[in-house]
Amino acid sequence: MKRLLFALGILVMGCGGGEELPDPMSSAEQEVRNEAPERVEEIARNARAAAFCDYQLYPTLPVDQAPAVIERDRMYMAAQPGVLFKYLPLSLPTPSDPYLYSGGRYLVDTEKHAREYARWVINEYELDGVRFSERPYFVQTECTAYSIIGIKDFKDLRNKHHVMRTERFALPKGNHRGYLESRWKELVAKARARGLSSVWLVYNPDARLAAIVYTLESVGEVEPGAPDFATVSALESAPSLGASLARRGWVKTQDVTQFVWGLWFRFSPGDRGQPTLWPNAPGLPKPFSGDGLCLVSAGENHKNSPSDCLRTCGNTIADPGETSVNCPGDVRDI
Repeated sequence: MKRLLFALGILVMGCGGGEELPDPMSSAEQEVRNEAPERVEEIARNARAAAFCDYQLYPTLPVDQAPAVIERDRMYMAAQPGVLFKYLPLSLPTPSDPYLYSGGRYLVDTEKHAREYARWVINEYELDGVRFSERPYFVQTECTAYSIIGIKDFKDLRNKHHVMRTERFALPKGNHRGYLESRWKELVAKARARGLSSVWLVYNPDARLAAIVYTLESVGEVEPGAPDFATVSALESAPSLGASLARRGWVKTQDVTQFVWGLWFRFSPGDRGQPTLWPNAPGLPKPFSGDGLCLVSAGENHKNSPSDCLRTCGNTIADPGETSVNCPGDVRDI
């Protein structure tokens, strides 16, 4: 109960008004736009690598404004070469740990692009003259590129991926790709038997790291407006999916269970691609009409959200009055 009350206190900090975003697409737009991929495997057909980023944050950013910051970053991050998909994780503060934890679990088309992305986001990405890793709410940031051993999706991305667990192992010297490949079918079988939504297995021989990511859908009814702690607890307390790796003597350096706050897809100019999915809303915040950012992919326009959108936002041209703050889909400042 203390954990719930503390986390809810953080979530409501600074919360203001704001209307729900409109439906992402009208029926006419749906006919023109391709449907969002429903399975990781559909996205991952061209994925050969991954990038895992982990951020520790001070809980100083008003949480109701965080989704707009995230969406603005998406329009630059998801436009980087090779980026295909992202799970956006989130851990809420507890009485014993007052920090927020977030980051990303990305699918990328090539190992080269994954390495470039991991380096870029920490060392090179600047917005408003501030390097990403030097934003005042970050305690620390890290990103690591991996090659993919396997990805398997079992359930629909739209509504079956609610929480995620990451297990990372430090490896001894040597080439462990063959062993990891030999364990993949067993991991898939165990994940399927447990009713998981997806599982990834990745490897970085240079950093001598291997990692498993797996997701779970909500396990039951959620109290309206409250985070789904029951599902987090269910996945967190489940036996380790990477137990066979630990038995090999590999040292586990990370084992964290988090909410899936958002799911990103590849950015399209004008923000006319697939919208971010927010599987834990309304228990966790999502963008709203009035947050100062025009989200064309989410269905916002001047008619239904005049406080956020100029008439020209979404045409891929930097028109007068548009900025990288209110219309980053058109105004490319990096």
